Parts: sequence; C-alpha cells; structure tokens
Amino acid sequence: MINKIIIDNFMAHEHTELELGPGVTILTGSNNTGKSAVVEALRCLATNPDRNPNPSLYIRHGAKEARVEVVLDDGTRVAWVRAKRWAKYELWAPGAEEPEEYHKLQRQVPEDVARVLRLDQVALETRKDGVDVHIGNQRDPVFLLNQPDSVMAEFFAASTESAHLLAMQNLLKLKERDAKREERGLEEQAARAEAKLDRLDPLPAIGLRMDVAGDLEREADRLEREIPALEAALAEFRHLTGSVRRARAAGAVLEKTAPVPEIEDVAGLKARMDALQGLSRRIGRAVDTAGALSGLSEPPAVEDTGSLQGAVRGLAETGRVLRGAEVRSRALAGLAEPPQCENTARLAALLDEWYALRARDARFARLDQLLRSVAEPPSPEPLDRLRGAVADMDGLAALLTARQGELSGLEEDLRSVVDAMDERIRALGCCPLCGGDLTTAEFLDHGCRHDA
Repeated sequence: MINKIIIDNFMAHEHTELELGPGVTILTGSNNTGKSAVVEALRCLATNPDRNPNPSLYIRHGAKEARVEVVLDDGTRVAWVRAKRWAKYELWAPGAEEPEEYHKLQRQVPEDVARVLRLDQVALETRKDGVDVHIGNQRDPVFLLNQPDSVMAEFFAASTESAHLLAMQNLLKLKERDAKREERGLEEQAARAEAKLDRLDPLPAIGLRMDVAGDLEREADRLEREIPALEAALAEFRHLTGSVRRARAAGAVLEKTAPVPEIEDVAGLKARMDALQGLSRRIGRAVDTAGALSGLSEPPAVEDTGSLQGAVRGLAETGRVLRGAEVRSRALAGLAEPPQCENTARLAALLDEWYALRARDARFARLDQLLRSVAEPPSPEPLDRLRGAVADMDGLAALLTARQGELSGLEEDLRSVVDAMDERIRALGCCPLCGGDLTTAEFLDHGCRHDA
C-alpha cells in the first residue's frame, strides 16, 4: 500500500509531497492545478512509458530530469527517474542506505519493482498492449467499459485477478442484498414510528391543558400565600370595629357629663418657681463663700520700714567706706614709718572714729543677718469683694423673703384649685370613660389612662 507520493519536476509539479490516508484518497481542486499530473506520475511509475508521449512532456521546463517516488507501508521506496534520453528505477529496501538502480529497461518495468508495486498490467493474446486495471485514464471510462465483450471475456480468462474480481462481485451482491434488507427494516421502523406519532397526536391538547393546570396551580399558590395577610387584615378590621364601638359608647357617656372646669394658667407660677430655685442656688453659693472667709484670721499690722531701709542704706555706705579704708591701709602698710609727729591728737581722734565705725559695722552686719531670717509679711487682701459679697447676701435674703411670701400666696391658690377639683371628682364618683375609681391625687400624679 502506498503511503506517500513525492513528485519533483514532473509536468506542473516542481516539488509535491502527498500523504495518503487509509482507504480512499480523493484529489480535488480547480482546473490546471496538477490533479491529472499526479495520476500520470503514478502511471509512469507503474508502466515506464518510453516514447509515447514524448518524454520531454514529463520533464518540467528548465529541469534536467523528472522524478516520481512512492513510499510503501513497509518502508520500501520506489523511484522512477526520467531524463530526455534515458530512464531508470531506484529501489530502496527497508533500512537500506543506498538504492538499487535499474538501467537499460527496454521499455519494461523491472520484475523486482513490479513485484513490489503490484501495479502491473494484464496481458492479452489479442492485444499488443496490456489492460491497466489499477490506473484509469482521464479521457477514457473505467477499464473494459469501452471494450467489446470478447476483450472482456479474454481479460477475465487471462487475468490473475479474475477470482478476486468475481469475489468482489459476489461481495457486492451480498452487500446489495443486505442493503435492501436494511432498507426494508428501516421502512418498517419508519412505519412503526409513524404509528407511534399518530398515537401522540393528542399531546398538544394535553400540553395545553397541562399549561392551564400549571397556571391554575400557580394562582392557587399565590392565593394561599395571601391568606395569612388577609387573615391579619380581617383581625385588624375586627379590632378596629371593637375600638370604634367602645369609642362610640365612651362618646355617648361623655355627652351626658358636665363640662370640665377650666384650670387657671400656671405659667406664671412655674416662672416664679424657677426664679426661686435660681435665687436659692445663689444664696447657697454666697453662704459657701462666707463660710470659707470666716476661717481666715485678721492680717497682722505692718510696721513702717522706712527707718530700717535708711539704716540699711547707711550700713551699705559705711561698708563701702570701710573697704576703701582697708585698701588704703594695705597700701600704707608697705610704706616706711612716718616721721615722728609732734601733734598726734588728730590721729588719735581718727583712730577712735575708725574703731567706732568698725563696731557699728559689726552691729549692722548682725542686724542684717537677723533681718534676713525674718519672713516676708503677708500682703493684705482687699476687703472690697468681701463687703460686696455680704451686701449681695443681704439683698438675696430680702429677695428670698419676698419670694417666699409670693410662694405662700401661690400655694394658697393651688390648694383652692385642688379643692375645687376634689369636689368635682367626688361629684362624678368615677371615671366617666372607663368607670374606674378616680381620686384627685391619682389624677394629678398620673392622669387617667385608658387602653383601647
């Protein structure tokens, strides 16, 4: 079996490789694309034509030789090479590195090549040329169909493939019979299927009814889901109806009762109570301030320190004079003893004065040290704020007394209003709406609530 065809410089093919699949391979394409050239290449490989047609027709223009090669399924390779003056075959056995070449063909196909290709023609006694049963001609019908019966009979008598062809003919008849049997079976199956389809004619009406039933079922589900909401609405309606009925009964009762007395406006009382509370807070703060100030002692009396400051300044001046005298004394210490003065009274007076100054300086030093140990006197606080706070407290006390008088009057007014309400409630005896017990204290504390 041929697996691959390789064509080089053959007619219109410069280089073509065709991979053949298992079974039948069909070449398709537009005109003048080389389909017939492939068939002609196989014919040349199988028959080795010599001079008919002219070999130059096989060789591509510009090339020196044409080559047709096939690869068989066992790996064997067969090539036909045609030049203008000679032709040869190349045969590669499976695994061979070099081909075996066949020259001087004498217009024949080498037996080794024919045995490998198995594309030889059937020779007839009455015909010079054999009959090609493998490769057809594009311009002729399938082999033997254009031949007389005698040629056909001679072919079957001489062909080594006649038994195979007869077997193929019998197999074709069997296949035709099986095909007819299968066709009859398919016709019977089609008839049965058609009968089943006839029985299924009512299905559209059933499907329509099923759709309607599905719609009804969905509507029923929707209504079922709405039932709880409807029940809740019905319960709410019943509750509202009862409330309306009770409200009408209460309205009828209220129509029979006397009007409620008007209550005086207590906005002024509330404003006065708020003012009184603010006044109480101010009095509390004033009392706290007075309590904090009561624990303080009187500030000490401050002595006049003017003379002390003068003494300190004199002491500082004396110290400066003494330091100057000491400097002069050190300067005079290095001098030679002065000559004997006859009158030393003045010098003695100066020495006495100097000793007196030293004693005074020592006293001032002790006094300064003593003054440094004395703490600073406290600075006296101003009493104006305290006097103002006391005056405010007096004013607040007077205002508190006045507010207490007003509060007493308001309490009297409130007691009179409560007494009037008490008389009215005792006259009613019970709550006009619910009929329950009602007292003045409960009414003022909580009112009278009714649950619908």
